[in-house]
Amino acid sequence: MKLNSIQFFTNASMMISMMLIPVIANDFGANHIQIGIIIGVYGLCLFISSCVFSRAADAWKIKKLLVAGLAFSAIAYFLQVFADDPLSLGLARGFLGICVGIYPAAMIMHVYGMGRSIGKFSSFGALGWAAGFFVAGLIGNYDLIFIASTVLVILSAVIAMRLPDVKVPRIEVAYLSLATVKANWDIYLTFMLRHTGATAVWVVFPLYLISLGADEFWIGMLYCINPLAQFFIMQQLDGRDSISLVRYGYLVSVFAFLSFIPPTTFYYIMPGMVLVAVSWSFLYVGSTELLLSQNPDKATAAGWLTSVISLASVVGSLLGGVISYYCGFVAVLVLAGGLSFISFLIMAARPLPPPQCLCESGHFSRHR
Repeated sequence: MKLNSIQFFTNASMMISMMLIPVIANDFGANHIQIGIIIGVYGLCLFISSCVFSRAADAWKIKKLLVAGLAFSAIAYFLQVFADDPLSLGLARGFLGICVGIYPAAMIMHVYGMGRSIGKFSSFGALGWAAGFFVAGLIGNYDLIFIASTVLVILSAVIAMRLPDVKVPRIEVAYLSLATVKANWDIYLTFMLRHTGATAVWVVFPLYLISLGADEFWIGMLYCINPLAQFFIMQQLDGRDSISLVRYGYLVSVFAFLSFIPPTTFYYIMPGMVLVAVSWSFLYVGSTELLLSQNPDKATAAGWLTSVISLASVVGSLLGGVISYYCGFVAVLVLAGGLSFISFLIMAARPLPPPQCLCESGHFSRHR
């Protein structure tokens, strides 16, 4: 439960701090393009940090890396309180991205080393998202939102200090090597395409909901639907064929994003949020299982997924800001659906792994 608690608290803090960033930036006078840049800075810093520290998790003591990452993240969350214009908000988000990138790979290696379920562990992250969205919508006050995030990460660091030391294989890492990326190019490429489209949507989605009549409270409620559904779905995915999960995840993503066109009120968004939950659950659990089962440098392989998400956040944030500024919200939704379909086509052409790979993946799922 300690690992699940850390996963819950860190993801709740992330979403408490993240959900209203577009609204906060808008209140500071930023336009859609500037909002995209602010969110993109966070994603770029997270990408760089996770690239470095996912490799470090294969070579360093993972408990120390986890605790250090959480401690620095607590400081970074609190510094957001002092942002009062688009520039200072962008700088604060960038520093947060660097700090948040330190600990995810170390946390995944703890889960792997302790033989725990990736699906169940991931589901508590989704539950944390739901709690974060709800709390952000409930609090409303920007300073209190950032303070709440700080408190939750401090609590996570305290729990992490009490984790047992986990023995996992340590390997020499080449920090500039792209061998892992080349070996898993289709997993990373398709994930990046889909998440680029998703981020393009989420960067302006709160403003889209406001245009449909939603206030901050209802934005939080609508955002809760996605992770709450994920919490229950992810717990049922252990032992499933990972490649099939990934393929269906991309296909469902197409329908999910296109289902948001064109609602006349924010209530019609609800079914689409359930579809988003199904697609993300399949994609994240399936992709993580594939990377852990097929790569010896497991922390690096799984950590690169966080890096891909971060890089997609940079590109998607800029695309979402520019496209919505010039073409409107609907064009962003069409982009997300199209990129998801391209990802589906790429993964549909992926050959099945040898039988032993499937057995190893299934063994890992059944016995952790």
